[in-house]
Amino acid sequence: MRIIAGQNRGRKLKSVPGMKTRPTADRVKEAVFSSIDGRLYECRFLDVFGGTGSISLEALSRGAAEAVVLEKDADALKVIQENIAACGQQTRCKVMRGDSVSSLDALGRQGKSFDVIYVDPPYQSGLYETVLQKIAAGKLLAPDGMILLECAKNASLSVENSIFFIYKEKSYGDTRIVYVKYKESEEETL
Repeated sequence: MRIIAGQNRGRKLKSVPGMKTRPTADRVKEAVFSSIDGRLYECRFLDVFGGTGSISLEALSRGAAEAVVLEKDADALKVIQENIAACGQQTRCKVMRGDSVSSLDALGRQGKSFDVIYVDPPYQSGLYETVLQKIAAGKLLAPDGMILLECAKNASLSVENSIFFIYKEKSYGDTRIVYVKYKESEEETL
């Protein structure tokens, strides 16, 4: 696992021992970040299920102004901190320890807002809709922001009865990335 592009290009990152996390494959990460490259410069980035921190560190390497990583697993938190230090991103990357869903509530109470939100829970967790509801309730997505949902290729996701809509989906092997925006942004995208 490594940083693919930008200021920390080629930097190797540590993985969490065992099977607790499922790091995003480099080819998926490269395709996703290439598709949103124009949105990254000076953006505020939120990684809802941090794992190794590689998604946030890729965003920072490509020009994001700041990143917040949410993670509850102690082993993953240690690896995230080590990866942040290895990339020299301690001032631009904040880690929030605790349950990601509860952390979203805390960020909403703090009035935080993000331009890009990456959501990659354990695929079978059923947390996608809950996370979208928390993002909406906390007004965590900036008005012209986007949410990227990483899920299994055959996963059933619904954003119906929501303030969001799916405007694009791309599959890479067994992984699917679902791009979500506010409904009022729909006419701009179509």
